[in-house]
Amino acid sequence: MSETLNTTLDVDSGFAPRAVDISYREDGCLILRSPIALTECRRHLCDYLSEWADKAPDRTYLAERDASGEWRRLTYADAWRRVRAIAQSLLARRLTQDQPIAVLTGNSIEHALITFAAMTAGVPVAPISPAYSLHPEGLGRLAEIADILKPAMVFVQSTRGLDRVRTIPGLANAEWVSVELDATASSFASLEMNAATAEVDARLCDIGPDNVAKILFTSGSTGTPKGVPQTQRMLCNAIHSASLLLREQDTPVVVDWMPWHHTMGGNNTLHGILRSGGTLYIDDGRPTPELIGRTIRNLREISVTFVQNVPAGIQMLVEAMDQDEELRTSFFRRIGRVLYAGAALPRDTWERLQAQSHATRGGPIAVTSGYGTTETAPGICSTYWACEGRGEIGLPHPGVEVKLVPAGDRYEIRARGPNVMPGYLGRPDLNEAAFDEEGFYKVGDAVTFVDPLDPRAGLRFAGRLSENFKLTNGSWVITGELRSTVIAGAPSIAEAVVAGQDRDDVRLLVWAAPTLRADLALEGLDGENAEAALRTRIADDLRAYNAANAGATRRVRAFAVLTKPPSLGAGEVTDKGNVNPRAVLASQPELVEDLYAQKPSDRVVVL
Repeated sequence: MSETLNTTLDVDSGFAPRAVDISYREDGCLILRSPIALTECRRHLCDYLSEWADKAPDRTYLAERDASGEWRRLTYADAWRRVRAIAQSLLARRLTQDQPIAVLTGNSIEHALITFAAMTAGVPVAPISPAYSLHPEGLGRLAEIADILKPAMVFVQSTRGLDRVRTIPGLANAEWVSVELDATASSFASLEMNAATAEVDARLCDIGPDNVAKILFTSGSTGTPKGVPQTQRMLCNAIHSASLLLREQDTPVVVDWMPWHHTMGGNNTLHGILRSGGTLYIDDGRPTPELIGRTIRNLREISVTFVQNVPAGIQMLVEAMDQDEELRTSFFRRIGRVLYAGAALPRDTWERLQAQSHATRGGPIAVTSGYGTTETAPGICSTYWACEGRGEIGLPHPGVEVKLVPAGDRYEIRARGPNVMPGYLGRPDLNEAAFDEEGFYKVGDAVTFVDPLDPRAGLRFAGRLSENFKLTNGSWVITGELRSTVIAGAPSIAEAVVAGQDRDDVRLLVWAAPTLRADLALEGLDGENAEAALRTRIADDLRAYNAANAGATRRVRAFAVLTKPPSLGAGEVTDKGNVNPRAVLASQPELVEDLYAQKPSDRVVVL
């Protein structure tokens, strides 16, 4: 049995009509598809670069701050000329699909040039989190990645501080290329010295859709980072499919910090802006108290057409705009939508953002969300309509089939389409388990319908299946949902890990919000007095949370405060900053036992 559900929206919004085809199977599975046809897309990402170099040669594609703080710009014409020159140098080295280029630096103009040059030459490029190189505890992870990748070339902005990295087996014998001059590495400038020949054009024409363009590594939230080959077919279809859901009102202009070694920044943003012929200002800020000021500076100068960020980043921007009229005016001057991803948007943040939009431009701002994975490059679903930020992930993109498999009162979500990976790099042992018998990639997440009576309202994220557990009474605890609810309801908590598997109730390990510690310092409290006051504030917040949340699977019985940051090397936190709950619990067995002791120590607060 199948049905098509449609909702026609205001065409002036720029969004496609909300629609979904649903097939119902006897085993309870549902197959969701977009009725919007996936039309033919480009065969290679660099076709877009060539196109815009011809159509808008003087338009800025990328810009970043130089050492003096001024914007250094790369036009489409210059980008295509330099990409082809670097590709010529790569072809001279006779690199192949089995000899990738590792990138150990953050977002930069040179990073983009080496990326597209490698694609032009048919050589995979693998951007790897700089955090692994910069922190001693990340070197083990980097060694694991290097062993899988085996790069022939390593690109960096500078070799400074990388002495230990350069001794890692798998990296030591590669050719190192540095933007900053270094006698022990090839100079990036030398790669651009020779003009491109017909050999570059011939190689580009020979590259097929199954050529591996990139290798991205998963964040390691469920174990050792896995290498995910990204073919031209995957990357081109992902950005083309997303474009069918939104008609750009203007040439895109974006200020974005999201790292290119992750699929959201490196695929959705970098490639999506390229497809539309837009301009990407590389944001040197981050959604942290130390670096958010740089983002604010950039957004004061550049009026963007849309913003995408994690909820914490949006929250910081909203707080800044409450106090900064210049920022607020610039932010809302051209903006068409705000996209969040990674977690639910706090209700207070959404309401304040809408209030600012009404006050500044006389109407609401469309808030949307997206959902995808490294393995799907990344697009699976999105809310291509205005939503309220409550964890919605929307409906499938054109060409993507979503399979919902019953899992208790939720569904396990799986995906199939031209944007899905062929399999993990060098890990055939993982591939069989990654796909089901119909070829659907098993994402490992749970979802629910926003409105069970109206599937057009889309899907909502309901946690990682591997993190959910049962209490002794047989009730399931949905840890992701519980964690988000606790953090939203307890502002004194920055992050929480949920414990309780095979126990009678839920208890937490928490990190206190930095603002709470700062407030206590301003009150003149330090040492044990500050820690006691901190525990009291958190306890008060959690008691208020408990009063509003009934049931054993949602109420918190006790907590303990963690003072040491989670370890990158131990896998307690990913390079994206996401906490790995299983690793944290495994590294704190004594504290977990203390949480559930009949007479816990002073570290544990029983509510």
